[in-house]
Amino acid sequence: MNQQDIFASTQIITFNPILKETTDIRTQYFMYLRRLIRVVRWDKRKYTKAQIKFYKGALCDEQEVPVYNMDISFDPRFCYLLPYDLAVMLGFHSKVVKSEKVKTIIDRIISDFDLPKEHAAFFALEFEAALGSPSAWEDVLKSNLTKGFKRYLKLVKKNTSFINARPYNILITATMSAGKSTLINSLVGKNISLMQNMACTSKIHTIISKPIEDGVSSEYDHDLSMDASKEDLLSDNEDNKSYKITVGTFFNGELGGKRIILFDSPGVNSSENVEHTEISQRMIKSRKYHLMIYVLNSTQLGTTDEEHHLEVVKQRLGRTKIIFVMNKVDQLISEDDNYLDSIENQRKFLVSKGFKNPVICPVSSRAAYLVKKSKTEEFSRIERREMENYMDKFETQSLADYYEEKLGCPHISTTNEVDALFVNCGFAHFEKIIANLYDGGNANGTGIC
Repeated sequence: MNQQDIFASTQIITFNPILKETTDIRTQYFMYLRRLIRVVRWDKRKYTKAQIKFYKGALCDEQEVPVYNMDISFDPRFCYLLPYDLAVMLGFHSKVVKSEKVKTIIDRIISDFDLPKEHAAFFALEFEAALGSPSAWEDVLKSNLTKGFKRYLKLVKKNTSFINARPYNILITATMSAGKSTLINSLVGKNISLMQNMACTSKIHTIISKPIEDGVSSEYDHDLSMDASKEDLLSDNEDNKSYKITVGTFFNGELGGKRIILFDSPGVNSSENVEHTEISQRMIKSRKYHLMIYVLNSTQLGTTDEEHHLEVVKQRLGRTKIIFVMNKVDQLISEDDNYLDSIENQRKFLVSKGFKNPVICPVSSRAAYLVKKSKTEEFSRIERREMENYMDKFETQSLADYYEEKLGCPHISTTNEVDALFVNCGFAHFEKIIANLYDGGNANGTGIC
């Protein structure tokens, strides 16, 4: 398993039936996990240390945890859940999970809970399942030893299958001030990227989707946090001397549950922030992605910076699919102007730069972000008024008409004004286009809808 893939893992402990037990029982479960990890001597590894810290918070509340293990007296039936938590905490490292040390762990569990020795084979089977073995999962889910835990184990199985699936890589690139961070936050459905009208960072942000919403986001930015705060997510650690930051989280919306990795390259400028430009160009040249999303600022089309960056993309993209996103289209919509004219002008500009039949998706990422936020968080008075303004604006000129008539996308029905805004601002169709490409696109490989 690629080290990056561990960020695609849901924190399964947040669904573990042990959470229904008392704090004392949960604390005992945590302490026993920690004891078993020390058997394989991985408790000093950065990732495992971060997981131990997260598990302590999830299981023990604020209860003080003894340094040395106290007597363990939780129900032995929870022993059969230990392999799955251990696999997560050890980073799904096959060399550890399949090593002789795991046999030592199994023997310890058998001895500590006075279990039948023949159950050792079942524990070994569970460790295989935790690494994603389909045949092992089939046997585990049939066993009476996991009776009462079937629903939970199906979530664990979904998690391991997801991690082992091949990810669909998307590179997002733009010049400065295109609204790239807002678009990313709208795709993810969370505020994980700093939204401001300037070049924020020289890092490549790798944003990895999880299969199940667990309520937490993990981040590696020199320090490793399995439950990163908003402050952690929106600022760069000065001690990180590399050019990479990795985040793992669930994507809210159409892309939820899909094995996607977003690569957010630094915004480029032809004369300033040369380092940003070099990093982005290396990423483009690598072609380690299946789809490129090129974000354009609808209010600043055809700038010198844009021309230079488009030339780089054209030279290095190869045959990789590309979608051009015209962001901030809301600023073009008025009673006097027709946004379709701006799209047509942009299409002609892209054709003149060598892009044949460019796919152009007009959106208002800010409107889409507010829609998704309204479903999970309380709005401020300013945000509520802002979303109402977007509703009024896109009610008169819906972008859905463009997607249906120009791109051939199917109609999306809605039942309330909030969902209608998500469609009218273009983002619902844009996400469905990405989802369709993720699923392989049309049969002839040329369609997007």
